[in-house]
This record gives sequence, C-alpha cells and structure tokens, in this order.
Amino acid sequence: MEQRQEMYGCLTLKVSDEKGEMVCERACNNHIVTTGRNLVARLFGGFTSPQPTRVTHMAVGTDGTVAADDNTQLGAQRDAKAGVSRKPISTVTYEEFNETQTGATTAVRRIRARLTAEFEFDEANGSAPLQEAGMFTAATGGVMYNRVTFDPVTKTQAFKLTLIWDVVF
Repeated sequence: MEQRQEMYGCLTLKVSDEKGEMVCERACNNHIVTTGRNLVARLFGGFTSPQPTRVTHMAVGTDGTVAADDNTQLGAQRDAKAGVSRKPISTVTYEEFNETQTGATTAVRRIRARLTAEFEFDEANGSAPLQEAGMFTAATGGVMYNRVTFDPVTKTQAFKLTLIWDVVF
C-alpha cells in the first residue's frame, strides 16, 4: 500500500462590522511555498543550524499576483498598524479527521492545524484593497510558510478582518 502525505491549506477570510455582523466571507486555497516546505522538512528532521521555528504571525498585502513556489515575502505587504508589520497568531487548534483520497477505498487519518489572527478595526487599513495573505515565522523577516491571493477586499476602520488558516497534514 502506498500513501501520499500531501500538505495543503485553505484560508477563510472574514470581514465583520462593529456590530459583529459578517459583511464578507471567502475561502481561498493556499499555496505552500518552497520556503514553507523547507521549514517543515527541517522541523521534522531536527535541523539545528539555524534552528527552524514555528509560524507565529500573519500578514496581508495588496499584490494580487498569483502565488508561486519561489515567493519568499508578500508582494506588497501592508503593516498591521504603525510600527507593526505583522499580526501575531492568536489561537492554534488541532483536529484529527478521516479523509478519503482520490482513487482510494480507505480513509487516511489526517491532522488539521487551524491558526487564527484578527486585524482589528484600526489595523491594516488603506485605500488599496487587500489581495494577498501569508504566514511567517517572525514579526519581521523570518520565513514565509505560505501565500494566498484572493479577490480584492477593502479594509477600513469600519471593519474587522479575521484570517482563519487551516493547514492539513
């Protein structure tokens, strides 16, 4: 029996108003970039120099160029707020589930890591619409694990933006 363990992810982007009502919700497939695959391989193998670290922050930007393997940063990252380039991940949960792969007759036990970051009303605002997001191992610099592009979303002080990233192993 052969089993393929492919990582994949999906970003759910939620925009809500000050009353907490959902204004917009989108789900976008994720692109795990080469630096992200390298990060997972090094964490798995116990690479020690330099020591790889887990993802800790999310960022958004305005570049809608399709994600590619060689992306190492967002195309046009927008600061979360003055002096703060990325938003810390606020929650991480793990869930086991069964998944039947295409062409298979039996299910594979998978693990879903769900990571969440919230950009408050006064964060990541600007006139150019947001069209990209990514996860990183640091507040600045660090390694970009993945990148996703999506249809434009205008973020102003009237809205809160929640990013919920599911990564399946």
